[in-house]
Amino acid sequence: MRYFKLPDLGEGLIEAEIVEWHVKAGDQVSTDQVMLAVETAKAIVEIPSPQMGIIEHTFGDIGDTVHIGEPLVEYQGENDSVSVVGNLSAEPLGQVSANNNGSNTEANNKSQAEAKTDRFSIGIKSSTMIAIQASPSVRGLAGRLGVDVEQITGTGDGGRITSDDVEKAARMNQNLGDSEKLTGVRKAMAQVMIKSHQQIVPVTLFADVPLTKVASEMTIAVAKAIAFACIKEPALNVWFDGENMSRRILDFVDLGIAVDTEQGLFVPVLRQVQDRDEDDLKAGLEALKHAVITRNIPPAELTGATIILSNYGSLNPYCRYGTPIVVPPMVAIVGIGALYAGEDSGKVLPISLTFDHRCVTGGEASRFIGYIADYLNNIKTE
Repeated sequence: MRYFKLPDLGEGLIEAEIVEWHVKAGDQVSTDQVMLAVETAKAIVEIPSPQMGIIEHTFGDIGDTVHIGEPLVEYQGENDSVSVVGNLSAEPLGQVSANNNGSNTEANNKSQAEAKTDRFSIGIKSSTMIAIQASPSVRGLAGRLGVDVEQITGTGDGGRITSDDVEKAARMNQNLGDSEKLTGVRKAMAQVMIKSHQQIVPVTLFADVPLTKVASEMTIAVAKAIAFACIKEPALNVWFDGENMSRRILDFVDLGIAVDTEQGLFVPVLRQVQDRDEDDLKAGLEALKHAVITRNIPPAELTGATIILSNYGSLNPYCRYGTPIVVPPMVAIVGIGALYAGEDSGKVLPISLTFDHRCVTGGEASRFIGYIADYLNNIKTE
């Protein structure tokens, strides 16, 4: 094999950004040796070499975006012209038990070498690329004016970039400074929000829930409350297919927990919340948060949620209400604000529930909040 191309990263991802090279031209590499790290919309992925050999050339610099099927490495001394596109996949992590204190991410702790070997296999894939439509002369103008054509939306026929588009971008750069292109997690977040805006018919209900008891771990208590409410009012624990006007009511609760980081918003998934006790969930959540912060979380752990919880109140004591965004195919997201003192000196929990009104009624959503309140006022506290 002469050329090794960007592997299929799974989860429908078609591109990645190079964040670090571990090899350079002239280096001898062994099979499964990590050659580079790339950042996808889901996580940072280390890419190993599928064979032994000497690196003749590396394609792409740090910060460059590459698509599936584009070359990453050329091996020295290979006479054949075969190019291989690998296939990287990450299996979902298992559940963590309370006994291991969440030291592994939601149950998996193979060595890095084992994980790299397990998730790598060879297979021929095809790539989907979106070409930037600009003539050579327009590209030349862009180069002369210091404009990146990849950051321009063309106004010509079929989205073609015109000289006017380039000159407008140059004036903007001169007056306001260069724009910062969204990459990685922030780019993925923008794409998800666009998809939500295009598909969802959102309605948000707000509630102030007086608490007779306050849990020591509010996020975990609300997670269990949501699972309870999903059992009592299953219409909100649903995947909805808007094209076929069908819904799939789910009998398990895989809860996405929004985690804020400097890189952007991650939503790791706590699996089977309805069957796990609070200690087990606490350990699992801590493991997931650690994996997110260290950027070692497998992409599979960021997919498959049936409903989402956003605890924005934990980030700011003045933040009580919101209109959290539903991400299809889910139909609901719960937001909880900061606790505040009620009139009787007890604590009040603000809850915001956004639901997709295409398939969830106001009555179902209202009852759902009521079941959350019922659970929280019957929890055991330490």
